[in-house]
Order: sequence, then structure tokens, then C-alpha cells
Amino acid sequence: MKSKVAAAALAGASVIAFSPTASATPTAVYASLYNAGTGHCLAVPGSSTANGTELVQWTCTTNDDQYWSLERVAGGNGDRVRVRNLNSGKCLAIGGSSTANGANAIQWTCSTNTDQVWIYDSAFRLRNLNSDRCLAIPNSSTTSGTKAIQWTCNTSPDQQWVW
Repeated sequence: MKSKVAAAALAGASVIAFSPTASATPTAVYASLYNAGTGHCLAVPGSSTANGTELVQWTCTTNDDQYWSLERVAGGNGDRVRVRNLNSGKCLAIGGSSTANGANAIQWTCSTNTDQVWIYDSAFRLRNLNSDRCLAIPNSSTTSGTKAIQWTCNTSPDQQWVW
């Protein structure tokens, strides 16, 4: 059974947690992805398990569809991750592997595709390896149900995700 970990905001520290077990096999830690600009969490609407479901922000709850693990991916400087949802087991991706601003963030069966590889940087941004764009909430909307998109990376708080 997967366990949830309550999200904790650590000022000035980026955390990617992996807890070794007795066999030294990493165990995923799940927490919410909280948007610093909007005060909402990344969610899978209706707790869907379907490929292609467009991800949204929602008032933060303890529902499994709002819990994500950051799993290290080989390459880079050790900062590459795959973002997996606790409820569906699917990964954060960009629809159609698009490189365009405004393309929707979706969930999809986890794979090695670069549209599912993200760089979680020191500014708390998730930058997509395929598009070189960041996960964002358009116009810093604070409305629950607003779709998450990718956008040219900048310093806007709507691109800052605390895990």
C-alpha cells in the first residue's frame, strides 16, 4: 500500500525525497504539488485514471488524485524527474508532445518519452525536457478547475510548484 506524506513547505529548499528500504530499493514519497502563485494543488479531475485527462488546479485536499511522486530519471545533473500520480499511477505529460505555449498538461501511462521528463529547478519550476517550457497556471487564475498548461519559463509565481 502506498503511503501519503503531507506536503511541507520548506523555505528556500527544493526537496526530492527517496526513502531507502532495508533492501536499498527506493520507495516513492507522495505529496501535493502546491502552486505558489494560486494557492491551489495540481489535480486529476474526477480522480480519472484515463490517458489524456487534462490536469487542473483545485483547492488542496487529501484526495489521492492530488498526490504526486517525483521519481528520478537518468541524465542531466540528477535533476530530471518523472511526476507520477498516486491515484492513477500515470505520469504528468504534455498533450501530443507539443512544444507550444498553452499546450495542456495531461496524465499518460508512464514511459521514457521526454514529454514526461521534467527538471525541478531551484526556483521550484517544473521544466519539460521535450519543450523546454514550464508547468504553469494561465494568468495566475485562482479558480478551481483551471487547466494546467506549459508556458515559456519565467519568474512568475504561477510557475512555482512546492512539492
